[in-house]
Amino acid sequence: MVSTASLKALFEAEFGQSPLFFRSPARINLIGEHTDYNEGFVLPAGIDLYCTIAIAPSGSNECTLVACDLEERVSFDAHADIKSEAFWANYILGVRRAFRKRGINLPGVNAVIRSEVPVGAGLSSSAALESVFAYAFNELFSCGLSKIELTKIAQESENEFIGLQCGIMDMFASIHAQENKAIKLDCRSLSFDYIPLALGQNKLLLFDTMVKHELASSEYNTRREECNAVVSCLQNLGHPVQSLRGVDMTMLSAIQSNINPVLFKRAKYVVEENSRLNSFAEAVSKNDWHEAGTILYQSHEGLKNEYEVSCTELDMLVDAVRGMDGVWGARMMGGGFGGCTLNLVEESKVDAIVDQVNGLYLKSFGLKPKHYIAGTCNGASAF
Repeated sequence: MVSTASLKALFEAEFGQSPLFFRSPARINLIGEHTDYNEGFVLPAGIDLYCTIAIAPSGSNECTLVACDLEERVSFDAHADIKSEAFWANYILGVRRAFRKRGINLPGVNAVIRSEVPVGAGLSSSAALESVFAYAFNELFSCGLSKIELTKIAQESENEFIGLQCGIMDMFASIHAQENKAIKLDCRSLSFDYIPLALGQNKLLLFDTMVKHELASSEYNTRREECNAVVSCLQNLGHPVQSLRGVDMTMLSAIQSNINPVLFKRAKYVVEENSRLNSFAEAVSKNDWHEAGTILYQSHEGLKNEYEVSCTELDMLVDAVRGMDGVWGARMMGGGFGGCTLNLVEESKVDAIVDQVNGLYLKSFGLKPKHYIAGTCNGASAF
């Protein structure tokens, strides 16, 4: 965890001011991948890897941001609406633009950023960055916006400024997370319940493929278009649905001959993933780890074969742990084409599992995957 003292020293050396400190966590999604932009359900939790900032008003119309991890420094006008050549800065520019759309013209700031969230690992480093700045701006300038509104601001940055048509889950989790709980979020109404995450003698173990294939962003937007195409087809056939959330397998099967087989596969995955999520939440509430693990494997097979967003590295990691002592289940997590796998494992077997997976991955790809034990935590906050 980034210490306040080290961040304070960096900020004061750079700007000669005393800052305030804010942080926002990475997130895991236990199950419910690619369902959020289809108005379905998701089950994320915040984890104890943070994007942390020191920030203070600049006293002018200039913003200066220092990304310590990248050793980059960017300055721009406080009211700028032009993208920066430093891609990471655009997430913050997008947040400021979303505040302006709400009639809030934020003054200039100085900020130093340090992040523990690995980029490209499917842990939503971008949402953590957007969320911490949205939260900090709201607190620093007493804007009075709710957590829901801050979540929407962070999503708007990604959708409208960055151009990635992601759903709302990542930002929602980063802002609303609570320790030892998962969030069962209805992405249509934005109503949610906190689900106790009492893992007992189990842990959530993440393996990072260490890759992020180039087609991740373009294919993400393509999947969204494919889902919308199925909805349009259903509407043209007289079904009053607004998203795949309103579709069941009976309805989908009835139109199978009317749509492209690829579109049918995409929609089938989404419909079944929503059902799996409810079954997974029930299994966890009963401490039925065998059933929970089975559902995780089923989710991965759907993402691999029907939604087609997995990759060789992710599949290898999931296949490697099948039948391994101490592993209940596993699946790819995040948008796909790289990033992490989520593994539900027995705590006492973690070291042995890591050793075995490291050896298999090294043999297949010539490197060891990073791994993380995902401890749950609270969402965006001052500290």
